[in-house]
Amino acid sequence: MVLSSEDAGMWILPVVFLWGVAVVSPIACVALAGRVALRIARSAAAGDAWAAFTPGTWLLAAASGAFGAACRFSARLFGGPSAWIESASFVCGCFALAAGAMAALTAALDRGLGDGASRW
Repeated sequence: MVLSSEDAGMWILPVVFLWGVAVVSPIACVALAGRVALRIARSAAAGDAWAAFTPGTWLLAAASGAFGAACRFSARLFGGPSAWIESASFVCGCFALAAGAMAALTAALDRGLGDGASRW
C-alpha cells in the first residue's frame, strides 16, 4: 500500500500512539517504581514492611517492569539501542512476569487465609 496525503487518517493515529508509548514508557516505569518504593518505605516506617506486599503493590511492580521492557522500543525509535538497554529491557520483562505471578499468588494466599491473619 502506498501512503499518500489522502489517506493520512489511516496511519497518523497508530504513529502518534507509538510515539506516545515511546515517550511515556520510561517516565511511567520510573514513576511506578517510585510508587512501589514509597509503599514499602511507608510500611517499613510503620514497623511492618511485609504489609506493603499486597496484590496491588505487585501489580504496580509488574506494570513498572512492563514499561521498563518497553524502553527498548523507545530507544529503537530515537536511535539504535545499546547492549545495556536490551539487557535491561529483558530483565524488566522477566520482572514484570514474576511480579504478575506474585500478585496472583498473594491474592490466592489472602483469599485462602480469609481473615488476613497468618496461620504460621
